[in-house]
Amino acid sequence: MTERRRVSERSVDSSLFSSLRDLKRSELPLEFLAGVTLLAIAIPEQLATSQLANVPAFSAMLAFTAATIVFAMLGSNPILSVGADSTIAPLFAVALLRLAASDSPHYLSLVSATAVVTGILVLAIGLFRLGWLADFLSMPIIAGFMTGIGIVIMVHQLPHALGIASVEGSFWHRLVTIVSHLSHVNGWAVAISFGTLALIVIGEKLLPKFPFALCAVLAATALTHFGHLAQHGVAILGTVIAGGPTWRWGSLTSHDMVTVITTSLTVAVVVLSQTAATTRSVADDLGIGININRDFIAVGLANAASGLIGSMPVNASPARTGVITIAGGKTQLVGLLAAGGALLVAPVAPALKDMPLAVLAGVLFFVASRLVKTKALRQIARVGSYELVLALLTAVVVMFVGVQQGLALAVALAIFDRTRRSARPHMTVLGRKPNTTSWEPLGSEGAVSVDHVIVVLFSAPLYFANAAKFVDEVHQVLTTYPETKHIVLDAAAIHDIDFTGISTLDDLMQDLKRDSVGFSIARADSSVRNTLKAAPSALAQELSTYDTVDEAVRALGD
Repeated sequence: MTERRRVSERSVDSSLFSSLRDLKRSELPLEFLAGVTLLAIAIPEQLATSQLANVPAFSAMLAFTAATIVFAMLGSNPILSVGADSTIAPLFAVALLRLAASDSPHYLSLVSATAVVTGILVLAIGLFRLGWLADFLSMPIIAGFMTGIGIVIMVHQLPHALGIASVEGSFWHRLVTIVSHLSHVNGWAVAISFGTLALIVIGEKLLPKFPFALCAVLAATALTHFGHLAQHGVAILGTVIAGGPTWRWGSLTSHDMVTVITTSLTVAVVVLSQTAATTRSVADDLGIGININRDFIAVGLANAASGLIGSMPVNASPARTGVITIAGGKTQLVGLLAAGGALLVAPVAPALKDMPLAVLAGVLFFVASRLVKTKALRQIARVGSYELVLALLTAVVVMFVGVQQGLALAVALAIFDRTRRSARPHMTVLGRKPNTTSWEPLGSEGAVSVDHVIVVLFSAPLYFANAAKFVDEVHQVLTTYPETKHIVLDAAAIHDIDFTGISTLDDLMQDLKRDSVGFSIARADSSVRNTLKAAPSALAQELSTYDTVDEAVRALGD
């Protein structure tokens, strides 16, 4: 953490529209500019996300408006942007399209229900102050998961980018079908999609505040309209209706709701992880205070609101939030201005009917490229091959089996990995650094052992899964150092000990006592000491504990 340490949750202002209270009149022009910038980015991104989710074009704009207003009212983070998101759109679309055709009333009902159920789940996490659950997914899992999603988005958009017929089915089937239809590629579609991608990529490097994505969408739409490109095989968006709030829950069966609930569980996990990562990143960058549980409540209610008006699940957006940061926005007024602008855009929505799907594919290629975590994967590879395999396996399963299965497998493997590590911790023999009271791994920095005393550090809590390993390690140390008369256990890493661990220590002490080897503990925290004192065995009476390793060794007569 930097010097701008995040303040505690209790000290964060909990009033409605909290960040607006300290807004100064001199800051209004910058807030207005940031709001316009956010809207310019949100329009093409939300339209592209609607396409990704297989819902009407303006549905995502409706979700963006509702979610932005709700979060601005209730959230603690002053600039977090919430709306339809390309990360979660494939999650619910893939699952719900198995029950209903895209754009059908039944499908739209399923999507809205998923938004409400997702909102309830996220809201419950916030209300019960379970925000720590969002930290459960490790960085390699998230990197692999996001990479898989990014590649899936790209493959789904390839038909639009190449101007060939849309493809349904599995990831592999889509790839094979696309390759087999390469002879039917439309040059106009390719130029529009990859031209859009190039413009956004280059423009972001040259003028990051300029809305190149919106310019590309408007230019491609004008070119398609005046050039009559639809007659040349370029697929267009078609009729766009800026509908208002709609109640869609009437046609759902119990079977539908089972799918909705299981899908919502997956979506909620991603929403929690992405919201936590984004809001905490902003807080650290700006040196502001946030309340993660309050932000979960706000995002949960934003999802529920979006679903109740007939739209789709929403999520915190790292990209849009980053745009607000770059533009200099500091309060929820930025989001409110963008939401108001989205409502003003509604009357001209029908003019978007000639928008080529290729330009939205180009926008989504850019968004998806940000999800493919190549830099993070390279960094993970430098640290350890196991976690890289975990990340890559997650990505592969997401692509070829399914998003839900990929996430479930990744979490299961992470639990297995953590259990494996804690069940097989390393025991280190320590030595004293000359002329100091510090103890380091034996041999490092000149650390040497003390005659007949061996100090060992066990690098994990002592519990049922590693108790036998602990005993084996101690016996191995005694075999290596047969002249040992006393063992001192440095318990700095043992922050917890269960009944099996206590019983193991008791048995070990008795075995060592029969071999005329003493045993004591140093640097145990208060909770471990209290547990040891309450042990129903001789351990509580015979075990000596010390505050430091050096104190323990000197007490033995060094």
